[in-house]
Amino acid sequence: MKRLFYVILLFFFGCDSNENYSISENRVYVTLQAQSHVAIVETNQLQILDEISVEELSDNGVMSAPHDIAIDNANNFWFTTAMMGNKVGMYSIIDNTLISTLSINQMPALLAINIDEQKLYVSRGVSGNGITTNVIYELSYINGFLEETQQWDVQFDYAHGIHFDKDSGFLFVVGKESDFIAKINPNEPQIPFQNPLLISMDEEISNNFSIDVNRLRPIHISSKYPFLFITCSAGEWNSEEQYDEIQGQLQMWDIDSMNLLATAEFDTYSRPWHLQASDIDNKVFVSLSGGEGANGNDESGVACVEYSCSNNECQLHKLWENKSSSYGTMHGLTLESDCGGNYFVYSSGRNDGTIYKFDPQTGLELDRKNLMSTGNIRTGGIDIYQACNSCCD
Repeated sequence: MKRLFYVILLFFFGCDSNENYSISENRVYVTLQAQSHVAIVETNQLQILDEISVEELSDNGVMSAPHDIAIDNANNFWFTTAMMGNKVGMYSIIDNTLISTLSINQMPALLAINIDEQKLYVSRGVSGNGITTNVIYELSYINGFLEETQQWDVQFDYAHGIHFDKDSGFLFVVGKESDFIAKINPNEPQIPFQNPLLISMDEEISNNFSIDVNRLRPIHISSKYPFLFITCSAGEWNSEEQYDEIQGQLQMWDIDSMNLLATAEFDTYSRPWHLQASDIDNKVFVSLSGGEGANGNDESGVACVEYSCSNNECQLHKLWENKSSSYGTMHGLTLESDCGGNYFVYSSGRNDGTIYKFDPQTGLELDRKNLMSTGNIRTGGIDIYQACNSCCD
């Protein structure tokens, strides 16, 4: 009955339902992993509007540990993965009611969303301990509840970073340990090594997807057609023949040809993590997690990289970095836009439980709000709900 109510509601009101239900402000949704809550924060003053318990996603008394967030602005749903609860949850943006859950065998981690076809794609978390991590789950919610429609075998282990490009219709996945990309056409039959198509990110080191080289360590993906952007956390690399320290990277690929176009390098222990390409201009924003190594923790922060292409040559140019030891291991990142050229950058501190707001032009920190003060992994994924405007089509 609850599912039917939401289907009827969305049929009649659609995007305009925000106004009917007095949802007029932009909101950032942040997973509070150590508390099994999701915080909802208005973007103007970073005031906490609500904290939603997701303990209904727990498994046999084990805390749910929500990790990532995906938001469907058009149909008024938000979704989260419960890494320890082994479930994906679907909630109403209107009143934050849990609408549907679906069990994923082990540790669902990151989400990608196809709003037009109302599909979710789910990757897995930590590899090892018998966890199968070469499968991407395709879920549909077009009927008002979550149901599994496909499992995509990308062949390589630890398929973690995931992104759906709405303009090309392709789904992209990166292997955190194999340094491979999988390019999937969700509307075509699954054929091993053809769909998904496998591409090495570092051909000079490895062309074998089954070998965990652990060199580039790709983390996250974003796009602005025809370009694909991937963060690589890199760092120390030990192989049987050599030891090296690899600088963190932002890689730029051609979506159609899957050729590497350009690479921007960060400090060795900056650990580029989540990212988002701007819809407004040719910029990509990156959270820098920081990590072990000389002054590693001082490298946590955010960065802005501009891209350009001319005469078949592309370049990535770092415009600014804002790094500080006061930032608690930057993790999630999202952008807010009013479609008039004004936008802001938001990032979550994994170890300090704080959401930060930055000026996209200068990198200046504009505001911060602590959401929780206990736990080792406090905040995770972050996404934004934008009230209906010209971007809502």
